This record gives sequence, C-alpha cells and structure tokens, in this order.
Amino acid sequence: MNGPPAPLVEELSRLGYALMRLLLARAKEAFAREGLSLQQAEVLRLVREGVRLPSRLAEHLEVLPSQVSHLLASLEEGELLQRQPDSLDRRRVHLQLTPKGEEVERRLREAWLLVFGQQLGRLEPSELLLFRDLLKKLTEGERG
Repeated sequence: MNGPPAPLVEELSRLGYALMRLLLARAKEAFAREGLSLQQAEVLRLVREGVRLPSRLAEHLEVLPSQVSHLLASLEEGELLQRQPDSLDRRRVHLQLTPKGEEVERRLREAWLLVFGQQLGRLEPSELLLFRDLLKKLTEGERG
C-alpha cells in the first residue's frame, strides 16, 4: 500500500493543524487567566509528571537550557516551583512544585480538559470512541 491519495493527506494535514492551533489558542487564553504562558504551564505539567532536572526540561520543551533557566526563574518568582540542590552533586538541582504550584497546575489541567472537552463535545458518543481509536492507531509506535 502506497498510502492515501495526496489531496486527502493535504486536507487532513490542514485540518489537523487547524485543530491544533485552535486548541492551543484556547489553552493560551485559559492559562493567561492564571498569569502563565503555554511554556510555563508545560513546565509545571512536566515537573508534576516527574521531570526533575532542568536539562530534561530543555529536552522535553526542545529549547536551549538558558531558556529553561528563564522559565524556572519566572515560576520561582511566582512561588510555583522551587529548585533543590542535589545532595550528592551540588552542581545539579532538582525541581519540585510548591503547594501553590501544585494547586495552579491542577487548575491548568482542569482548564485544558475543559478546552479540549468543549471541542470533543461536538462529536456524538460513537464518533468520540472512533476518534479515540483512530488517535491511538496514529500515535502508537511502529510495530516490528
């Protein structure tokens, strides 16, 4: 199989990009109500999920370490995150959410689910299940 016809691929590409832009624009608005950017919200999410080193954040965000440093400084200033020195290697720091950061991250997660849920609400229950199955198929790793 050579894949779907090029015009269909092009149309699906445009629609996928449009959905992504729409969701990100709405998430940006929701996160701004908390006084945070998309990147700051993503840092909080990643730290909650267990990313504890600034170098790993840079990899996940696909940015330079200096950009991560600025993000961390702004989140520390807002008392949402703290850097703790590594007990074995004083050159390294570990990141952790403050109680305030945990609460803000929870609200951001709820805001994202509301944004995404509003778009998904346009689908019928059977369409939702089909959409889920299609997304799983498209995002699962290559089978060898």
